[in-house]
Amino acid sequence: MRNIFLPVISWLILLNISLSNEVFANEVNEISVEDGYVRESIPGTSISSAYMTIKNLSSTDTRLVSASSEVSERIEIHQHTMVDGLMRMRQRDYVDILANNSTVFQPSGFHLMIFNLKEPLKAKEKVIITLHFDNQSSLEVNYTVQGLKQKKHHHH
Repeated sequence: MRNIFLPVISWLILLNISLSNEVFANEVNEISVEDGYVRESIPGTSISSAYMTIKNLSSTDTRLVSASSEVSERIEIHQHTMVDGLMRMRQRDYVDILANNSTVFQPSGFHLMIFNLKEPLKAKEKVIITLHFDNQSSLEVNYTVQGLKQKKHHHH
């Protein structure tokens, strides 16, 4: 009789482990990134910035706490704010991504600052940045480098 329980218990333990891994994977799937891009680096500089919309599809708030990439050893979360009529940029320890909501990273707002680029970033290249969240999950995002020259709008 004891010989029957051992395989059943082993199977239940394995099932529990695989279910917990699936729950962890689903937590990551509940965060999505849209409209992501990285700015081409200005010649002679070793910095860039990344922008995106982070969507939290879960019913639990989460925090973006850091970012990492092969292109740089230092990526910081920053925010532009207006203080006494002047635009200031400050480093942030995290950004809250509220449940069932989106947070936009855009020029003059939240953004990722990429410092000490190993190589200059050129338009149309791909850059992978991994976003790290407070629940120990992470998400690799494939960004396209956007050129410095913006299309001019013609007014008629």
